[in-house]
Amino acid sequence: MTVTEHPSIAGGQPRSGETRSLDGLTGVYLRGPGHVELVREMAKARRTKEPLVLAFVDVDGLKSINDSHGHAAGDRVLLDVADALKATLRAYDVIIRHGGDEFVCVIQGLTIAETEKRLSQVNRALAHGPEHGSVTIGVTQVKPDDSPEDLVARADAALYQKRQRQQD
Repeated sequence: MTVTEHPSIAGGQPRSGETRSLDGLTGVYLRGPGHVELVREMAKARRTKEPLVLAFVDVDGLKSINDSHGHAAGDRVLLDVADALKATLRAYDVIIRHGGDEFVCVIQGLTIAETEKRLSQVNRALAHGPEHGSVTIGVTQVKPDDSPEDLVARADAALYQKRQRQQD
């Protein structure tokens, strides 16, 4: 895979020689290489004192889509989510395929409210797709003593709190 195969890799252009760091389906960073980018962004935020927000994005009902319409339809939803994130975020924001149906977005210089407003566009974009996919998003901001794992865990917890509120 080459960078030219994924010309719009919002989520930070891969550094030279990192094209093997990209998910073949979505064109965003794989989890391991994405973790390296998260560490870099956290260090940069500490140096510059800029806010750093992490969004944990979970595709809603992907198993149901796979079961009802087949795995090709599920792959289309994952690609639609990645494309919507790329279109919504800036070229230097980092997008990571964290798991099967989960993405992590590392967003430098925006507040939580600004990030949530920007990411609300993702569900609007997905509503127009053939599978009418949706995502739930948990957002948190880096604290001075956070490890990358702390940050991801807090964003994941925020996602589950949001999902619980939606179900109530």
